[in-house]
Amino acid sequence: MHSIQYKQLHVRPAASLKGTLVPPASKSYSARAVLAASLAPGTSTIENVADSHNVKAMIECCRALGAVMTPDGPGRLRVAGVARPRDGVILSPGNSGIVLRLLMGAAARSRGVTFASPYTESLGRRGNSEMVEALRALGVVVTAEGADGRLPITLDGAGAHGGEVGISGRRSSQFLSGLLYLGGLLDEPLAVHVTDELKAWPMVRTTLAVLARAGVAAEAGADLLTYLVRPGGGFQPAAYACGSDPASVAALLAIATAVESDVEIRSHGLEELGGVLDHLRAVGARIDEDGTTLRVRGGGPLRARDFDGSQAPDAVLPLAALAAHAEGTSRFTNIEHIRYKECDRISDFRRELTRVGIDSGETRDELIVHGSPGGVPGGVTVTSHYDHAVVMAMSLVALRSRRGLTIGDPQYVAQTYPAFFEDLRRLGATVAA
Repeated sequence: MHSIQYKQLHVRPAASLKGTLVPPASKSYSARAVLAASLAPGTSTIENVADSHNVKAMIECCRALGAVMTPDGPGRLRVAGVARPRDGVILSPGNSGIVLRLLMGAAARSRGVTFASPYTESLGRRGNSEMVEALRALGVVVTAEGADGRLPITLDGAGAHGGEVGISGRRSSQFLSGLLYLGGLLDEPLAVHVTDELKAWPMVRTTLAVLARAGVAAEAGADLLTYLVRPGGGFQPAAYACGSDPASVAALLAIATAVESDVEIRSHGLEELGGVLDHLRAVGARIDEDGTTLRVRGGGPLRARDFDGSQAPDAVLPLAALAAHAEGTSRFTNIEHIRYKECDRISDFRRELTRVGIDSGETRDELIVHGSPGGVPGGVTVTSHYDHAVVMAMSLVALRSRRGLTIGDPQYVAQTYPAFFEDLRRLGATVAA
């Protein structure tokens, strides 16, 4: 049984979990690598490329822009890129903000490129005004829906140029990353300054790492608020190797901490998980590291601890679900930017916490979770809000509950981790349609 075929799944409580898992590849790095390879005339290779829906959307968009994708063995992709993306194409970024915003930068020199998505109640509701205004300041003609720059969006980049531009990093760092990709395509320097604050800075470091691998000279200031992309030879063919997906690793770590467990996670290298291992150890997990293998033993008493979500934004929801079972109150701070993901990961997630009986609160950029060490009764249905992070976090709550939970629209976990429920079964969990 493959979970993404079903409109709902019931996750039963687990007495214990045991086994070894290899988490999926990073969708964050994979999507960036696929795009960089597609913009480089010549052949690039990507090892351990993610099989998630988000990365598949990026691959299909890059094909539409002219790149040729050839599978070359398990998890390996050969990409023949193009010097100039095609004009006059319609691109569907699926339900992925990072795919949309990176491509808006990469296609900003093309003419008549339109972005549209069938996910009108998720990605279609997310604003892109920061990117729209920055592109307009750089000479791109942009047509977008409404004042907040919603889809559909059409670009005409015949007059695109370099120069200086400001961008807000408060709502998302993805806009900045998209501009850095555009800088790699320009014949003039592009200077970008973040006008307020940069919350999700680990993702920007991933962008810079991929651009450096592709030969793009993107320099960042020490405070990560100023950037300069110098003109050079453009994107160059390269070899990329993707690490493990941070959202998936964080979810597995938190789940193994929540219940009696002995779980090995064999990663391909950890990315964008700053502070997570230390936080879990402080909460009560026993975690041993042996190279790229993590052994987690959980099930003991859990202690409430605060967490700065700007260190590892993709870890906030599974850590918050774990905090719901700790003794005391935990605060997750500096996380306003997660409101603008597939769903509002503060308010929408709190609705599901309330539904299962967990007390919580919020401010503009903070999630407050009041722990209940005894867990929750369960026996109710929660919804995914189109968001893989909600699916994985509510699965943790179900595993620790007394009667389990039914999760509606669990298929959205495939944005990041298509085999999530199958892997839970491999550890001994019971998941039924």
